[in-house]
Order: sequence, then C-alpha cells, then structure tokens
Amino acid sequence: IISPNSYVSKSASVGEGTIVMHGVIINGNTKIGENNIINSKALLEHDVVVGDNCHISTNSTINGHTKIGDDTFIGSNATLVNNIKIAKSNFVKAGSLIKKSLK
Repeated sequence: IISPNSYVSKSASVGEGTIVMHGVIINGNTKIGENNIINSKALLEHDVVVGDNCHISTNSTINGHTKIGDDTFIGSNATLVNNIKIAKSNFVKAGSLIKKSLK
C-alpha cells in the first residue's frame, strides 16, 4: 500500500506487504524489502536498502547509501548519516543521530 500523498522514485523498489504512509519521500535506487512500515513524513534518500519487517517511524531521515537490516525499528525523528549499516534486529530510539554503523 502506497499513499497517493507520498513520493516514490521510479528507480526505487518497494516489497510486497510494505506500507508507505502520507508524506513519505523515497528517492532514487532505494530498495525496501517486504512487510515494512514506512511511516508519515519519513525521508529515505538515494541508494538506501531496508531489509524485511522493519518500521521506519515518523519524520525519520535515512541518508544515502545506508543499509538497514531485517527486523529493525527506527524511532521518530531519528537521523542516520550517509554510508552506515544497521545490523539485523536493532532498535534506534526516537530523536537519535546515528553517525556510525550499529552491530
């Protein structure tokens, strides 16, 4: 399900069972797996990869070339900088600034 009030680049892919809510922006070459929730006003920049069964909360910013592992929760207003990896089954609390990869 993709809200008509969101933007998904033509070069992005969204897996089956994923919900993209209002005001979301998904930029070029982003790949989103299956059964995810991309909540309102989240921004996923170019070349982001999101695994399966993740929740990207409201107003989160995921910058370019970031990889998010399966079963991960990203809290509201969290910001992930460019070129980092978030390993499987992580929890990023609301308002966090993540500047390095999480194992």
